[in-house]
Amino acid sequence: MLLKLMWILPPALSVNAQISTVLNRFSARSPEVEIRNNSSVNLTAFAISMAPVGNSAADSAPFVYFADGAIETDRVAPPYELPLPPNQKCSVPVPSGFKAGHQVDLYEPPIIHAAVFADGTTAGDAALLARLLSRRGNMLQAVELVREVLTDAGKHNVPRGQLINQFATMADSLNHWYLPPEQRVGRALYQSINEQLLNLPTSQIGSAFPPTAFVEQQSATLNRQRTTLLESLPRLSPGK
Repeated sequence: MLLKLMWILPPALSVNAQISTVLNRFSARSPEVEIRNNSSVNLTAFAISMAPVGNSAADSAPFVYFADGAIETDRVAPPYELPLPPNQKCSVPVPSGFKAGHQVDLYEPPIIHAAVFADGTTAGDAALLARLLSRRGNMLQAVELVREVLTDAGKHNVPRGQLINQFATMADSLNHWYLPPEQRVGRALYQSINEQLLNLPTSQIGSAFPPTAFVEQQSATLNRQRTTLLESLPRLSPGK
């Protein structure tokens, strides 16, 4: 059963001319924030944030969620995907807790949001929008770093264990509570490369590692991701 949660103080509905967000509650699962694209162009990226409930605000971080069609490791919950066409909606699960056998809210409205559209226009909270766009820059840095490490390893036949440990260390370096979510965006990419290296078949002694075909395949994928990020609107480097 779906219950539309319409708060009186404060309201759960946040609206501007281009997107709207509303908090929905369900009887048997965690609540969700529904994001609707009210613009006439595709929604390519968005971010939402809610503060922790009043009695836990002193020792809890806000709920922050980013989704960006320019970042391949980003996923929105099926059946939704980005870009989100006009007049369509998607939903984001919001963590909740249990107390005395009952589901309780961990976060509460107002819902802060920011959005980026296919034509480069933006909407919403300026601070959250800045974080959403800086996240693309952090992802570009991660993509270029992975490409550099793999290319260099391919030229010097780095030992298998050393390269696997290097990517594990890179992923762990972003697994810290004090780093904001937009700075941790590259972790999923580092983990993916680490897992793929682990799954490569054991090569014969003296053969190249990582295999040349693997480096070429990953380089092509990384180059595509780099191009997507550089060409996404608004530009990371205006005028270039």
